[in-house]
Amino acid sequence: MKRILYTLLVLFLFAVLNFFLFEYIPIAVLGLGVKFFVPFTSARQALGSQDAISKLIIQEFGLNLPWPVRFEKYIVNVFTGNFGNSITGNRPPVWSILEKYAPNTLILLGTSTIVAIILGAYLGVLSSSKRGKFVDLSSLSISIFAFSVPSFWIGLILLYFLAIRAHWFPIGLGSATSGGGGAVIPVGSLHYFQAYLWAAALPIFVLTLISFGGYMLIMRNTMNDILTEDYITMARAKGLNERTVLYKHAFRNALLPLITSVAIAFGFILSGAIITETVFSFTGLGWASIIYINANDYPVLQGLFFLIGVMVVIANFMADIAYGLLDPRVSY
Repeated sequence: MKRILYTLLVLFLFAVLNFFLFEYIPIAVLGLGVKFFVPFTSARQALGSQDAISKLIIQEFGLNLPWPVRFEKYIVNVFTGNFGNSITGNRPPVWSILEKYAPNTLILLGTSTIVAIILGAYLGVLSSSKRGKFVDLSSLSISIFAFSVPSFWIGLILLYFLAIRAHWFPIGLGSATSGGGGAVIPVGSLHYFQAYLWAAALPIFVLTLISFGGYMLIMRNTMNDILTEDYITMARAKGLNERTVLYKHAFRNALLPLITSVAIAFGFILSGAIITETVFSFTGLGWASIIYINANDYPVLQGLFFLIGVMVVIANFMADIAYGLLDPRVSY
């Protein structure tokens, strides 16, 4: 119960920070205020003069009210799932925008993160068990190289050779899900599912490649320390085979530092892989963030930031619970 109350307190403090982050954004402080809330679309002309637009925006966002009143309304709205409307296009609700792009990001980052964790943990255990040998050195070199390579560089290289030159993969999600003659493949059909996986293959590969190295290094270094402990020596002296020693005795204790990294990774999963999604034109939340940042669409960004904060806090709460389940010595 203490952890739950602490989590709720952190969520409230983050909501406060998220409000003032956009309330006192530098451009608003410089006096441009209302102009930055004006939608730069064809719908702007239909609204009439600049004065009419300004009055409409001031009324909708409550800019004529003191900040405590706006803050009270904001707190009530965000904790009831009401993030307001976008200021671009036909001004759809912010929640509908998040619902539209979040599944693509969840599939992309969820799949790559799970694969990277499994691959990194396995290679970390394998490398520590073969310390100083060829398997250890080669795994270490590959993981450090993959961890250090910029995602945009490897993404552009793969896109050029495998998509543009070889035509093995599409250059984006939109091109994959559009049929011949400009027709769009019906969503939910088997053909759409195949095209979707075809478009997601390269970005998932890139995200897995740049992520697994970090998990591998954490697992390897932790396992190297644990394998020198007395209880590991005792387990080997009892005649247990090496696989049992590694995975039943050492691996469980080595998971604790890894859980922290996993919690952070899953916490930020909704932030989207901005660079990778942009390079591969994969329309997830990362790709959408760039679009709405360029459009100065503060309501969408405010909703996205709050959602990311909620995910991070919940992920860390789950990590705390996992510590107690994996290590009996951990208590609250």
